[in-house]
Amino acid sequence: MLPLVPRLGVALLLLPGCFNPTGATSTGGAGPTTGDAGETSADATTTSTGNTTPPTTLPSMTEPTAPVTSTEPVTSTMVPPAFCGDGNLDPGELCDDGNADNTDDCLDSCTEAVCGDGFVHAKLEGCDAGLDNAEDAPCTPTCTPAVCGDKKVCPDCGEECDGGVCGDDCTFEQRYVFVTSNLFQGSLVGGLQGADDQCANAAGVIDLLAGRKFVAWLSSSGVDAKTRIGTTSDPYVRIDGQTLAVGTADFLDITTPMMVPIDINENGLMVTTDLVAWTGSQADGLKSNASEMCGDWQSGEGTGRKGTLSETSSLWTDDGTIGCNEVARLYCVQVAPPSR
Repeated sequence: MLPLVPRLGVALLLLPGCFNPTGATSTGGAGPTTGDAGETSADATTTSTGNTTPPTTLPSMTEPTAPVTSTEPVTSTMVPPAFCGDGNLDPGELCDDGNADNTDDCLDSCTEAVCGDGFVHAKLEGCDAGLDNAEDAPCTPTCTPAVCGDKKVCPDCGEECDGGVCGDDCTFEQRYVFVTSNLFQGSLVGGLQGADDQCANAAGVIDLLAGRKFVAWLSSSGVDAKTRIGTTSDPYVRIDGQTLAVGTADFLDITTPMMVPIDINENGLMVTTDLVAWTGSQADGLKSNASEMCGDWQSGEGTGRKGTLSETSSLWTDDGTIGCNEVARLYCVQVAPPSR
């Protein structure tokens, strides 16, 4: 039998890993241990065999997905809606030539071109003013331009007449001048417009004066009589055919008397009584003082400048004043067209 002490020594030598000189107990979950020399002991590392949680992927770690593309052609069975200008005759359309040209047979509204639609149809129409087409307009109802000689007077074309007693340029070849057969209080003339209306009314019943425009030889506080009659080289004549002056310059010339006095009324009769006419004008056709115009021919206050019918000198228009409540006649002068 061996002694007891040696046996105990052998047992201690067989258990080196289970003994910790510090008295602490080592667990497998504490990870590797470091020796006195700083080395890591591989025997101290343990591996957990318990349940595991799968890793979480963050959005920023996701790889971008490439767009899905297809090389297959896209086809549709839908029919595009019909519209005016598509070149097809659709319900409700009279025509459709597929263009926006309004000078051909079909307008861009898909209606057929006609005279009066406001568009000039190439090679077929000379003009087209739409609703403004008229017998006395620059464009006639047949979409042809008005011309001198077509027997229709077009004032906007500068025509005064067309045919009959008319010049080759469709203007009158003489300007008529007459004095009214009626008498008017200066306060009741009605201003320049009222005076012009009286001249128009007097001329309107006389065949010889038909179609001619007349204004009163009358000034107001803001308008000179000479600017109201226009300018022409045509002769000024009385209703009886006697020439007063040749052209506007001669008519207004204060140094040369009229050839005959303006004493014939619209009826072609000589006036022998009440030989005065309201004028409000000086010898040269310029307005007189505002106080001599009966409140622009609408007031009984003050006086009105007059002319004397029997005179051929400047007194025919500038011969003193009379009270506004008295009566006098009006000189009426045929207006020259602006283009002459």
